[in-house]
Amino acid sequence: MTGPSTHLTWTELACKDGTPYPAEWRETRAVDLAHAFERVRAACGGHPLTVLSAYRSPAHNRAIGGAPKSQHVEGRAVDVRPPAGMAVETFAMLIKANAAAWGIRGVGVYRTFVHLDTRPTTRLVAWGGTGAKDDA
Repeated sequence: MTGPSTHLTWTELACKDGTPYPAEWRETRAVDLAHAFERVRAACGGHPLTVLSAYRSPAHNRAIGGAPKSQHVEGRAVDVRPPAGMAVETFAMLIKANAAAWGIRGVGVYRTFVHLDTRPTTRLVAWGGTGAKDDA
């Protein structure tokens, strides 16, 4: 299998420093994250979503100034650009409106992308930002 779901690959989930997505989370955290990703993609009419950042090794997270307790380090987060023609704000509103049903517990809205994560909580954590740590 090339990834945890049809449209999300292990390469997309790997750290940009070359560290693969951790094997011990492939049947748990990756599945939850992929499920959320696929729900978002389906709600966008099945149009492709660009993954900018997913898993980050602790060293890479430190190097780019990521939050010390980042969900990226825990293998539970993905930063995604909306499909072509959809504004980031519209994309974020769609995700927030369906977050509970889709298992999304963290939504960060940035200038060019949306962070979504499946952190272990029952409430939605939402924020906005200007930085783009791994946005390349």
